[in-house]
Amino acid sequence: MTDAVDVAVVITTFNVRDLLARCLDRLAAAAGWLTLEVVVVDNGFGDDTWTMLQARDDVRAIRGSPDLGFGGANNTGAAVTTAPLILFLNPDTEPEPESIALMAKELDHRPKAAAAGPRLTLSDGSLDPAGHRSFPRPANALHRFLGSPRALRRRVAKPYNPEESSPTAVTEIDAVSGACLMVRREAFAAVGGFDPRFFMYGDDLDLQRRLADAGWHTLYIPTVRVWHRKRQSSRQRPIRTRFEFYRSMWRYYSKHHGHDPWPLRAVVLGGILILGCGGVSRSLAAWRPGEADGAK
Repeated sequence: MTDAVDVAVVITTFNVRDLLARCLDRLAAAAGWLTLEVVVVDNGFGDDTWTMLQARDDVRAIRGSPDLGFGGANNTGAAVTTAPLILFLNPDTEPEPESIALMAKELDHRPKAAAAGPRLTLSDGSLDPAGHRSFPRPANALHRFLGSPRALRRRVAKPYNPEESSPTAVTEIDAVSGACLMVRREAFAAVGGFDPRFFMYGDDLDLQRRLADAGWHTLYIPTVRVWHRKRQSSRQRPIRTRFEFYRSMWRYYSKHHGHDPWPLRAVVLGGILILGCGGVSRSLAAWRPGEADGAK
């Protein structure tokens, strides 16, 4: 790899060799006119991903650990790169041609923006709602879990999944998805990177919240498309996945809303415990002996 690269692509993977190979094969076209350095942190030991990576000359492979976590592995990958822009990319994504170059171009035109994300498109062609979010707050979380009508949510609280304001215009938004998240290295380093205490889920929201608190913006770029074959890793370890989802929810709340009055904190904790117990119980009921158990 050359030192004079434009974008570092960091991928954390867990036993999805075929999806990872498809993602890697699309990076050259997605880079457009830019140069890339590509690092893959392999947190899985259940398939021959490592052998596949060793056979490629366009990737730097790093041995991770199932216990390292998503944010921690991304920090590890970013630490061995040098490019001024870092693209954190899930192995179950497929960037369209020039998508990486176009995201970098938008960041270059907006010096106050630290992060950017594309329109994440699910396999059925619909928008992945995780790619277009507001920061979670007690009010919008309550309305979301209660299933309140969207019109009511807009009046009472900023919706967690707001509607796209324009199918073509670049807009500032609270958060995009960590499945495809481009970040300025200087901003990423200034806020300390991903918080490794988020084993999975919430790490991208936490990072963008800290960037926003530091005065940076996040861009949503709907004209840039990236396909997302979602939950291909997490389904391998469904029980751990559900547990980490709700644990991260509480960690995010306590980290960013710990100043809330104690009655509100108690209500939020109780709600997360009830939802979490229900979610883990359903995963246990659906689990069959011999299936893998774990996360992301």
